[in-house]
Amino acid sequence: MRKIIYLLLALGLFTACTKEIDFDFNEIDPIVVIEGHISNEGCMVVVSRSRSVNDATHAHCLDGAIVTITGNGSTIALTYDVEKDCYYSSVTGVPGNTYQLSVDFEGKHYEATSLMPSQAPIVSSEFMWMPMMNERWLSYEMWAKDPNPDQRNYLWFRMHRFSSHPHFEGKPQTEPYTWDLFDDRGCPPGTIFMDMVTVSEKMMNDDEKENWKWIFYDGDSITAELIAVDRTVYDYLSELRASQYGRGANPHSNISGGCLGFFAAESVSHTDTIVFYRDKVPNYDKNSK
Repeated sequence: MRKIIYLLLALGLFTACTKEIDFDFNEIDPIVVIEGHISNEGCMVVVSRSRSVNDATHAHCLDGAIVTITGNGSTIALTYDVEKDCYYSSVTGVPGNTYQLSVDFEGKHYEATSLMPSQAPIVSSEFMWMPMMNERWLSYEMWAKDPNPDQRNYLWFRMHRFSSHPHFEGKPQTEPYTWDLFDDRGCPPGTIFMDMVTVSEKMMNDDEKENWKWIFYDGDSITAELIAVDRTVYDYLSELRASQYGRGANPHSNISGGCLGFFAAESVSHTDTIVFYRDKVPNYDKNSK
């Protein structure tokens, strides 16, 4: 399992993976932050301002911007949606096209381009118990079809856990359980494969408060998405992850005009929902794959 060693070494820092994406890692005056997406599921752009690292409040989308996305021979005007807390359009993108984001806000102009890759359809996903270091660890595997076996594919993985356990009563669960980046080097021909270790059986048995955010409880609903992105977005997110681990400064935005954030033309694939029950998770069988 190619991610196990990395994840075990990083376990002490693993909490950084589930933080809300916060682009202000230094104490500076507020800067405009733009996070834009066009995908096979629609268009969404959030315009906000950077916040202090000590500010735990959610960054709401600011009204008053003119937001358009151009590509595939048409221009999409995104409207401010209060309920979705973003600028939104149901118009979907088409793989193979390059899209341009344009944002005019408070007298300044921001723009970016991004190429929309082909979708990598998810074939299967499952949890299993993996023996390591004299313990059992809960491992997660995902298999998908490689849309372009003859070229490099860049992928953004996000897992979401929705729990009704009393530990989480009254607490929003809008942030990903975890996220990661990888490409298809080393995968079997025509196939995309990723795996990761999540939590140990001992951590689940002890049920200590500092591990609640990692523990899966019976009845939890788990979904994941595999997002194909272009190289510029992959590089941005890689820098973002490094900065969250304290290994770099703010990532380099692909949006011009002096803001933070990024614009991604992306293709999204989802897993079926897994309803987690601990005693139904199989043990890893090296001969089964």
